[in-house]
Amino acid sequence: MDAADQLIEDIYDAVTFPERWGGVLERLCALTDATHGFLFTAAPRHDSLTAALWARHNITDRQLADYTTHFRHRDVWANAAAARGLLNRCVVRRGEELVPDAVLRRSAFFNELLRDHGMGRLCALTLSDGGELSSVQPVLSLHRPPDASPFPDETVRLLQDCAPHLQRAMRLRVRLLAGRDGREEARWSGRAIDRLPMGVALLDAAGRVAGLNRAGQAMIDGRDGLRLVQGRLQAEQGGEARRLAHLLEAAVSSGGKGASARRGEAADLRVSRPSGRAPYLLSALPLSPEAAGPFDDADGGGSGRGGGARIRAMVYIVDPAVVAPGLGRRLGALFGLTAVEAGLVADLLADLTPAEVGERRGVAISTVRSQLRSVFAKTGTTRQSELMNLVNRCLMLPEEL
Repeated sequence: MDAADQLIEDIYDAVTFPERWGGVLERLCALTDATHGFLFTAAPRHDSLTAALWARHNITDRQLADYTTHFRHRDVWANAAAARGLLNRCVVRRGEELVPDAVLRRSAFFNELLRDHGMGRLCALTLSDGGELSSVQPVLSLHRPPDASPFPDETVRLLQDCAPHLQRAMRLRVRLLAGRDGREEARWSGRAIDRLPMGVALLDAAGRVAGLNRAGQAMIDGRDGLRLVQGRLQAEQGGEARRLAHLLEAAVSSGGKGASARRGEAADLRVSRPSGRAPYLLSALPLSPEAAGPFDDADGGGSGRGGGARIRAMVYIVDPAVVAPGLGRRLGALFGLTAVEAGLVADLLADLTPAEVGERRGVAISTVRSQLRSVFAKTGTTRQSELMNLVNRCLMLPEEL
C-alpha cells in the first residue's frame, strides 16, 4: 500500500476512532514537510460538537488554549478567508494567497502566537460542502516555520486529492456526534420527566399515549378515575370521559402547528375518582412546531410505545392527595413554615377542612385558623385556594434526578 492509499485509509479509520485524527495530521505533515497540523472549525460558535471535531499534531495544550481563548477571532488567515467567502467552499489556499507576508508579520496573531511556536507558512484546505458541514466550517491547516519556503504546488494537489475523502469523513463524524448528543439529550429528558412527582403523558398524532412517566403509570395502575384503553387516556366517568376525549383531540390536532393555528393554551379538567379522593387536576398542552417532534423513550424510564412516534401534545396530571415525603422540609426551606404549619398544609392538600384538621389534631378551630393566617403571611397568599395553588406548584418540583 503506497503512502496516499494509507493516508485515505487512516482518514476513514478516524471517523470511528477520533483519536487517530492526530495520526492523519502527522502523516500529512510528513508527506508535505510541514511541522504542524491543525484541524479546527471556523464557525462562530464553539460548543461541544465543534470542539469534538478539532485535532492537532505538534501543537501543545498551551498553544491550543491560547488560540481558542485569545486568538481564534484574531486569526488573520481565517478572517481573510471568511471575507472572501472561502470558508463556505472546498478550496486550498496558501497563507500568502490570503494575507501578504508583510501584513501577517505585523499582526499580533503572528508576533504573539505563531512566531513563538515556529509557525508562519500556511497551506489550508477549507472543507465546507454547502450542506451538512456548512454550519461547522471545518478547516485543515498545515504549517511551516516563518523562514521556510512556501508550500509547493505538490502540497496543494495532495490536499485537493484528499478533500473528497476528508469531507466524507467529516460528514460521517458530524452525524455520529449529532446522533450521540441527540440520544444523550433524549435520555436526560426522559429521566427528568420520569422523576417528576406529577403524571406526564406524551400523545402522538393519533392521540395515543407514546410515553408515560412513573407517576402517570401509577395513576393508571391505581384504576381510580383514569385508565388506558387501546393506548388512549380515558376518564372512567361518562361525562368526564367525553370532555377529556374532546380536550385531548383538540390538543393533538393543534399540536405542531403555528401559534395562530393552535387553539389557545393548556386546557384544564378535573377528573373525579371513584374512591372519593380529591379529583385529579389535568392539563393538556398542544406543542409548538419547535417542541413537537419524534420521541423515543429508550432508557428514559417511562412506559409507552416510543419508537420515534411524533409527539403532538403533553398531558400533565396532578394528584392533590399525594403528599411527597419531603414536603415539610421543602415548605420549611422555601417559606419558613414550622413543622406544625407544614402539617396543616399537608392536611389541607388531603382535602380536609380546617374544622376536620382541628378535630383530627384535637385543637380548637380558632387555633387552626391562627396557624393558617401565619401560613398565609409566610407564603404571601390570602386565601386557601391561592395557598393550594402555590403548594401544588411546589409539589411539581422533583425530589431527585
